[in-house]
Amino acid sequence: MKKLIAIGAMLIASLAQAQDQATDEVAVAQQAINRHFDIWNDRNAAHWDAKLPQVYTADVLVADYGGLATGYADIRRLLQRVQADHPGFVFTPAPVAWNHGLGRVTWGYGPKDNPNQVHGEDIFTIKDGKLASLRVFIDKQ
Repeated sequence: MKKLIAIGAMLIASLAQAQDQATDEVAVAQQAINRHFDIWNDRNAAHWDAKLPQVYTADVLVADYGGLATGYADIRRLLQRVQADHPGFVFTPAPVAWNHGLGRVTWGYGPKDNPNQVHGEDIFTIKDGKLASLRVFIDKQ
């Protein structure tokens, strides 16, 4: 009986540790996504160079409807294009969903009077606390 109790206690401790690790991973992913959308909503390009290395790995890959962007220079060009094409629009993200190394965040994009004019989602990975890849899907309505 003592052996069964010891095994049960070890099992409970193991499950609690796994849950703590998953909670930590979600928190890291949420922080990275919050910083990501902070950049995308920042209209002051002078801020981007300092923020990009804090949010993205040096070899980050972003795949969206316009093509592939790799690294900070490509991300900067992508930011400029998206913001120029949609003046006054902001992203409004939902909380992150996380599943064993892969994250998902849904978002709305639009002007203040219609913040969900466009809907989409990013599927992303994290490496060392930074976004390493994002696949951007835009809902066709």
